[in-house]
Amino acid sequence: MLIRIPTDGRWRLRAASGPVPDSIAAQSFDAPVPGDVHMALQEAAAIPDPFDDDNEQRLAWIGHSDWEYQTTLPAIETDAERIELVLYGVDTHADVTIAAEPRARLSNMHRTWRIPVPELAHGEVDLRVGLRSPVEAAAAERARLGERWAVFSELSPFIRKNASAFGWDWGPALPGAGIWRDVEVQAWSTARLSAVRPTVTMQGDDGIIALDIEVERTEETGADADLGLLVEVGSARTWIPAPPRTHRLRGELIVRRPERWWPVGMGAQALHDLQITLVDTHGTALDAWSQRIGFRDLVVEQIDDEAGRSFGLTVNGVPMFVRGFNWIPDDTSVARVTPDDLHRRIRQTLDLGGNLLRVWGGGVFESDAFYEACDEAGILVWQDFLFACAAYPEEAPFADEVEAEARENITRLMPHPSLAVWNGNNENLWFWFLHDWEHVLTGATWGEGFYTDLLPRLVAELDPARTYLIGSPSSGGRWDDPNDPSRGVVHWWIPDDYRAYDEVRPRFVSEFGFQGPPARATFDAVVHDALPAPFSAGSVQRQKAEGGTERINDVLHAHFGVPADFDEWYWLAQLDQARAVRYGVERFRSLEPHCRGTIVWQLNDCWPALSWSMIDVADRYKPVAYAVREAYRPRILVLRHEESGPTLFACNSTDMPWEVDVDVQRWTPSRQSAQRVIRVSAPAHAAVPVALADLGDALAGGELLVATEIAGQGADAPRLRTVLLGTTDRDFPDAEPAYDMSVAEVHDGVAVRVTARSLLRDATILVDMIDPDAHADRNLETLLPGEAVTWGIRTAAPESFTTEAIRGALRTARAAAVRDDDYRGLAQLEAEKQAARR
Repeated sequence: MLIRIPTDGRWRLRAASGPVPDSIAAQSFDAPVPGDVHMALQEAAAIPDPFDDDNEQRLAWIGHSDWEYQTTLPAIETDAERIELVLYGVDTHADVTIAAEPRARLSNMHRTWRIPVPELAHGEVDLRVGLRSPVEAAAAERARLGERWAVFSELSPFIRKNASAFGWDWGPALPGAGIWRDVEVQAWSTARLSAVRPTVTMQGDDGIIALDIEVERTEETGADADLGLLVEVGSARTWIPAPPRTHRLRGELIVRRPERWWPVGMGAQALHDLQITLVDTHGTALDAWSQRIGFRDLVVEQIDDEAGRSFGLTVNGVPMFVRGFNWIPDDTSVARVTPDDLHRRIRQTLDLGGNLLRVWGGGVFESDAFYEACDEAGILVWQDFLFACAAYPEEAPFADEVEAEARENITRLMPHPSLAVWNGNNENLWFWFLHDWEHVLTGATWGEGFYTDLLPRLVAELDPARTYLIGSPSSGGRWDDPNDPSRGVVHWWIPDDYRAYDEVRPRFVSEFGFQGPPARATFDAVVHDALPAPFSAGSVQRQKAEGGTERINDVLHAHFGVPADFDEWYWLAQLDQARAVRYGVERFRSLEPHCRGTIVWQLNDCWPALSWSMIDVADRYKPVAYAVREAYRPRILVLRHEESGPTLFACNSTDMPWEVDVDVQRWTPSRQSAQRVIRVSAPAHAAVPVALADLGDALAGGELLVATEIAGQGADAPRLRTVLLGTTDRDFPDAEPAYDMSVAEVHDGVAVRVTARSLLRDATILVDMIDPDAHADRNLETLLPGEAVTWGIRTAAPESFTTEAIRGALRTARAAAVRDDDYRGLAQLEAEKQAARR
């Protein structure tokens, strides 16, 4: 039987060459494996926190240096025919030396490496992994192959490493090196299972598992051995013979009437153990493979119709509206992310109403724990191949590495029922059109062969039941405008005011969003400006998007005015992000079934930053998280200004009809001026508009509409509510907020009850101002006079939540008190650019 011996744990790390400080060059360090250089040095207190202050720049030397990991592999008492060192992830260019002998040269972060170590049968051996500077390695490849167009880093296309490590518009440039996944020694004889690919489909009520299995044999006893495979799912089993000299085997197992797997909210996540055992003629087990699979039919519908070309997902015959989030690496040191971290993120995805995560192409193929957690939770996965925002060379050996990583990861991920779509790249096809690559690249390769030939061919061979999408965005074909909203999937980034979402009718939106600051406690922990401001040194360090803060200011100017006070600016910038993203989600859901899904950019952060995330790197919900949670409920109400006047949409993304009674009220800041109760019937998977012309003339700037599901009313705040301003917040003369408050200690924190005595818009308790580790179960609550709502606040310091402290942390939506009319916006930034060009 194949023996696996983990060799993870403590290794030694030393700097080999480069611009290394003398204090670090003179010593070696304990190093965790899995891990990386940044983790080891920080753990040894040899470097400061890379996230703090301007340490990103101060620590740039790490990525320009060469490093060496060392450990001793223990001897193995075995007569196995093969003893192999298996490295499941090395970042990135490395030379492996065993017993002082060069044994392998590695050049890809995204794949596994197997290296023979027969010496272990005779005694322990010294193992060294020499890691080349990723900056220097990528620069050498760029010099060899010629420059290519890239958005964020001129080096990232030239190394098979997570592109975001070189910096992105939401993340720092901290390119590191390390042994970032597990290491083990395997000893085996005769044969082993080198690849198992079960294609799981449904035929009527029965499950069909089509098996494609690769077997590696030794020449000593394996080549001529008559072997076989026992395949089992519960009581269902089959036998697949493996005659001598065969290396690729196919077979089929039928499972009668299995319980189906469903995405969250549509049914149970039934998982079944698939076990495969490789045995010889004596019945001796040589190797085994097991994994939980799910039986489901998933169809990606792309149908030409009168409006263009649809795009949507149907599971087990039931259409679904995708309510998704884009996923980036959860830490700049990806090895630091644990299975517990991933399970927590998946729980947060569920809490925010999500049913899909898109693993974005500038990161990594995530760990098995990620996909297992998605299987268990019913979260679908849209998986990008790892190409993003750049032209990639297709020359050897680069192309060979791309094929190797794709083969391995298709094989590794395809058994997961959560895996829904393979996507060729992020924005590269679009950029060929948008940035005129046909002429700019002057004939250089840019990845087209990967996206149009290699990757679809590999998916068809290795995972034939799943859809391959050429890219995101994509209208379906190589020569179609990739970002045509009437066809396929789009990335819809508004240039200015988020109300521009009303001007587009997309079929499916796989990227959109708006920036906002992290929780204030997260910001204050790493920014140490004496007088923080939107463009003070620490704030600029946190903003990686060119023009990002200027764009925030422009949208603030349109809706609230740009506050002169930084504390007010910070809150309103957070609120504006929440408003913008919710507005986009609600717009697209009001188009169902014409539009079949939204994937918000982005769920998570990898460092403390002004970014598009819902949850910041310190695991704190930003206000936008609460806004999207409301917009991602299976059924929602939406108010909008339409040509015919104010309109209510009942959006029903379930497979059951919905009849809802809605109380619609018209308000000035101090009083109700009109009211109407209407009943709306919304079919399954549809949005129904209802004109509200009989509530009076068009809304003035100092008016708003509030629509509330009557079934949700009672002593506490309503479950479904939507608000529509006549114009913007800066035109709405809010009265001074007036409310009563009570605080009661409960088992996991405090319950805070607020009873409104005036209209309170988007009432939010910024709990991190009181306890950085606290979490509020709700926020952005709009209350009419007389209504009450209870916040549940989880905290280990309930005594800190006094009435006075909570009042100091409670914010509402109001126009900026003192406006900075000379604020810095995109127009000023563009003027500076033009002046510089002159």
